[in-house]
Amino acid sequence: MDEKILSIVSAKLKRWEGQVINEDKLKEIRDEVYKKTKSNKFAPFSNIKKWIKGARMELKRAEKAEGKKAKPSKAAKAKPSRAKEEFHAELRPAPIPIPEISHAVENSVNELKLSSQPHMQEVPLPKPTIVFDKVYLQSIKHEVAGIRQVMERISRQLDKLEHELSSHRSDD
Repeated sequence: MDEKILSIVSAKLKRWEGQVINEDKLKEIRDEVYKKTKSNKFAPFSNIKKWIKGARMELKRAEKAEGKKAKPSKAAKAKPSRAKEEFHAELRPAPIPIPEISHAVENSVNELKLSSQPHMQEVPLPKPTIVFDKVYLQSIKHEVAGIRQVMERISRQLDKLEHELSSHRSDD
């Protein structure tokens, strides 16, 4: 992948950090790449997604390299910022409480279910009768005969090839 494209996509990803990349942003990346490279004007989104994947991998490599040089403190690693926690808490829906049902109500509902169902009895179904049509059987017969003819022809061709191969081996 071209380094210039990777740098363009990486810059865009840094600006959009934490945002969802939708179709509009993919178009924006494509336009930016076209402006700076004068190529890939009509690049498909699948290519743009590959560029994004490659750029993310490069960003991770760069972060790892920086992380090895200067290790952050344990306190900075362990706790996310309060603003992020509050933001995510606002997005989460409130849990719906499950109401408690008394045993008496549950038992009466179960009794109603049982009383409303009629006593089920298994009824044996009659086996279907298979009627073979003469025309159907005749067409199957012709198909089988055709298959046999093809198999015989293939067998003869294989015998010829085998004979030819054995004659070539004896010449060597």
